[in-house]
Amino acid sequence: MSANSGIVGERLEALLRGDAPRTQEESARSALLSELRAATLHAPEALRERVLAAAPAPRRISLPRPSRRLALVVVPAALGFAVAAALVHGFAGSGTKTAQHGAVAQTEQTLRAAKAQPPSVGAASSGSGTAVPSATASPQTQLAPSVGSGGRLQHTEASLQVRVPDVSRLSAATSAATRIATSLGGYAQSVVYRTPQGGGGASYIELRVPAQNVRTALARLSALGSLVSQQVSVQDLQHDFAVESAQIAQLRRRVAALQAALRNPALPDAQRVLLQIKLAESKRALAQRLHARTGTVASGTTARISLVLSTEKSIVPVVHHRGRLGRMLHSAVGFLGLEGTIVLYALIVAGPLVLAAVAVWGLARLRRRREEQRLLTA
Repeated sequence: MSANSGIVGERLEALLRGDAPRTQEESARSALLSELRAATLHAPEALRERVLAAAPAPRRISLPRPSRRLALVVVPAALGFAVAAALVHGFAGSGTKTAQHGAVAQTEQTLRAAKAQPPSVGAASSGSGTAVPSATASPQTQLAPSVGSGGRLQHTEASLQVRVPDVSRLSAATSAATRIATSLGGYAQSVVYRTPQGGGGASYIELRVPAQNVRTALARLSALGSLVSQQVSVQDLQHDFAVESAQIAQLRRRVAALQAALRNPALPDAQRVLLQIKLAESKRALAQRLHARTGTVASGTTARISLVLSTEKSIVPVVHHRGRLGRMLHSAVGFLGLEGTIVLYALIVAGPLVLAAVAVWGLARLRRRREEQRLLTA
């Protein structure tokens, strides 16, 4: 390329960048460049027809479908895993229930023996939270156990089951039980009396009596019929009472010290505000401890007695005994139901999110297709 052509090339680039023309020839070229920039180029119709004919037809937007081979492998594998997990759970659960069914059978034998022989009464109990089973005694010598210690604060709970001959005696015994509690300084917290149409009946009574009258109450309640079972538990509350009393004394000393400090007229305002906040917190803590100690005293001075009165023809639920295989299948079916519930819950929670993601993906793909079609038709 000659020197002149090099100079012309440099000037042409300068004109393209927008520099002012220097000669008449550059002015003509600058005008030509302006016309080219302002002009709109259109492709010939023949070229446009050839491009449209060669362009692929717009494909229908559809979701990607998983492979059939993958579905044939994943679905049976998931079902097999779920069934295997259910069988393992059923096998493990059936083994642990064997001891429970044995205990149920032993309990039924004990109830049958109780119907065939005179009922037993409870022995004396002591300790903290210990249930005492009844010992052998005749109905004429039924005595309630001697519970608790007069010098300590203790909470006593007792439960009795007494059998009466018929429904009329059940009604009379229910009324007598509430009168016994009232005569001993207590009260009946709740009474549930049921006599179904099929015969028999039962009465469930919750009594509250003073702690010093527990033995008398148990003896008189046991005499309402034939004593089937009796349990007594005692929980020592003396330690809790002592701890709460020590905390109350400490908080009272703290409140007195804070009040004495606040009476000082030379106390700065900032420290006075801090002491007032501490005083309010101490008073609130003192009120809480006083309330807790009141509950402890009430629990120690009042005993709870649960009495169940039932007739000779009271309905006993029938226990269906299953073999080991039956228990395993029952547990496996229950586990499969639990798995199905979890899957359904997952679908309910994740379904809207999956649908939203699919909708966003479809809109993005549709927009891309429209842009391609617009470029082809331009």
